[in-house]
Amino acid sequence: MENRKKVLVIGPLPPPFAGPEMVTRAIVESDELRRRFEIAYLNTTVRASNQEKGQLDVRMVFAYASYLVRLGRRLTLQKPDCILYLPTSATLKGWVRDGSTLLLASLRGCKTVILFQGGHFRFFYERLPKPVRTIIRRLLQGCDRVLVQGAGLRKQFDGIVSAERIGVQHNLVPWAFYRHFENCRFDKGTDPLNVLFVGHLSTAKGYCDLIRVIPDIVRKTNARFRFMGTRKTAERNVFFDQVTGRRIEHLDPDALYRTYIAERGLDTVVEYLGDRVFGTRKLEVFAEADVFVLPSYSEGFSTAILEAMAAGLPMVVTRVGVVPEILRDGEHAFLIDPGDLDGLRDRLLRLLRDADLRRRMGERNRSLCGKEFVEGIVIDRLGSHLSKVLSE
Repeated sequence: MENRKKVLVIGPLPPPFAGPEMVTRAIVESDELRRRFEIAYLNTTVRASNQEKGQLDVRMVFAYASYLVRLGRRLTLQKPDCILYLPTSATLKGWVRDGSTLLLASLRGCKTVILFQGGHFRFFYERLPKPVRTIIRRLLQGCDRVLVQGAGLRKQFDGIVSAERIGVQHNLVPWAFYRHFENCRFDKGTDPLNVLFVGHLSTAKGYCDLIRVIPDIVRKTNARFRFMGTRKTAERNVFFDQVTGRRIEHLDPDALYRTYIAERGLDTVVEYLGDRVFGTRKLEVFAEADVFVLPSYSEGFSTAILEAMAAGLPMVVTRVGVVPEILRDGEHAFLIDPGDLDGLRDRLLRLLRDADLRRRMGERNRSLCGKEFVEGIVIDRLGSHLSKVLSE
């Protein structure tokens, strides 16, 4: 135990309770990792809500300066053998902090493992001025390991990081969340059926597409739609369709709601739960759902999809990020292209009309989640990555 290597985990802790924050918390609280390494952490969270994320103001500038001081102190006093860094933004201002972190770790002689949480780094990188690309490329080449959330996401770093330094580290669902649905019902027999969307209420997450197909769906089925997430009228991070590479045309979510929902008198079939749904209430929302939908334009490995799998839900999702690697179309979920309104409408209708199909999909999803993506299994793989880097 005395010879344990020191690992400094640098990433965001909740609140807010979004995917990267939940992953960081699982890592720093892992008993398994603490048995293998001496774990310390540095919290990078500045904004306590998803709505405020990405805003550049005086507070952010002071937070950045404070972060550099705290990081320098940790590196000097604790002398970690390795840092595990979880960047959360593929923007230039985000990379000011990312670059500073990697540079300071390199100057202190630390091994560096970087765990990317998204799937749109390449779109950001290719549109940077050449001198900035050169700086970022050299910083990444100095890392001992770059971890991505799925094999298909390796290509983001083609020509930037050598293949042998890129590893795969899947996302996870907390064990307590998975265990809660141990005796879940795969065909609840509810009336009306509940369709659940979890994510930012934004164009990039497919919220606007879903709003546009709701009138057709409720005209043909007895369904209700529930939305759990932060209202995002302005995008600050995701700008490109991950499948086609085309720039996303960001729409006004509130204007679409007025046109497709309010003015058509459909307020009674749409419920907004907000973004502060935690603990028991969040478990209840997933338990009450019959179908999960996330028609996003860009993802790494969506935490919401994993939570839906753990809850035994059938799904309609877009083939972005790691989705095509882990889910089979028609077996675990219906996979559609981003922006495919006809496909979104038709697949949701098919699931809502077929109870047996919902049950089969839900059973397969929960089984797959338990075998591959629960916390203990995924954290153990991360420990193996760290051990290998520290032994090199």
